[in-house]
Amino acid sequence: MTITEPERLSLEKLRGLASAAPPCISIALLEREARDARIAFKDALARVRAKLAASSSKHHIASLLDPVELAATNLIDTSKEPATFIFLRSPDVCESFRTRYLVGQPVAAVGECFRLRPLLALASKHLEFYILALKLNDTRIFKCTDQFCEVARFPKNAGTEAAGFVPGASQSSLRAEPAHDRDHAENHLGRHYREIDRDVNALLNKGHPPLVVVGVEHEVALFHRLTTYPACVEPGIRGLPGHLGQNEMYQQSLELVRSVTTGPARRALERFDKQIGTGHASEDIQEIVRAASTGRVEHLFLLENGAVPGAADLLDTAAVQTLRHGGDVQILLKSSMPSGGPICAIFRYASVVS
Repeated sequence: MTITEPERLSLEKLRGLASAAPPCISIALLEREARDARIAFKDALARVRAKLAASSSKHHIASLLDPVELAATNLIDTSKEPATFIFLRSPDVCESFRTRYLVGQPVAAVGECFRLRPLLALASKHLEFYILALKLNDTRIFKCTDQFCEVARFPKNAGTEAAGFVPGASQSSLRAEPAHDRDHAENHLGRHYREIDRDVNALLNKGHPPLVVVGVEHEVALFHRLTTYPACVEPGIRGLPGHLGQNEMYQQSLELVRSVTTGPARRALERFDKQIGTGHASEDIQEIVRAASTGRVEHLFLLENGAVPGAADLLDTAAVQTLRHGGDVQILLKSSMPSGGPICAIFRYASVVS
């Protein structure tokens, strides 16, 4: 199977790869044009072949590597621009990936498990979020990824008259009659925003993707104060929709979403700050690997392109063991890591000291 963008790597797929039986072959070629990628792949395959030949594995080398060569030929030759190529092979897995992102370090490895950090980094690059552009007579919502921004549609029952919505408004926008009573203008706006909040929650109730609110400063602040949606990205974008073009609004929102941690990851990091030093969290790689191997790691955070001198394999081991035991693994930027180190974790329970 070949995966190329914009398909997103699911957590279930990563868990499946983490549970693959050995020998597990991992090859990663970073940002190569087709000609250079073919040369780099041949070199990587030669190293893998030598490692397999030197091991005690009884698996037939040709049966493992022939499908990888075929996948590489198809994937690299169809690449139109520089890309990162990732190949995974085991007795029951043959996967290939192409992405425009630079993820991880070059890899040519054979081991008990796959080197999954490049794929975890790739999964973290794919973003899905929404933009709510607040405008009294034309509030719109946009569905976005790291690659596109398109108008979304509110639920079919949006546009009720409870907050002064104009009957028959389009599902792509919510409209309200302007308030002429200055003494009650904010009350009117508050009712309007509560209606919008209801429809946002109805639209985004699966997974709660990040929501960036765009509007004039006091209106964004009011919506943030009133909303019950759990994944609004602070502080939002200040500017009047209509004056901000859609692309400018999208680019500012994308930069904001990339710069912050939201949702379950944010809540987990808040827990880490409270639990470090209590036995329920750690930044020590040896302790984390031991905990991951026994299923104690609930949340594992790895620094993007992070390394531990002399123990790089342990980062992959921690990731694989956490996934195998049902834990969550996230790749974070250095600005989001609690201490800027390469790894930290939250445990399901503290270790029992005898």
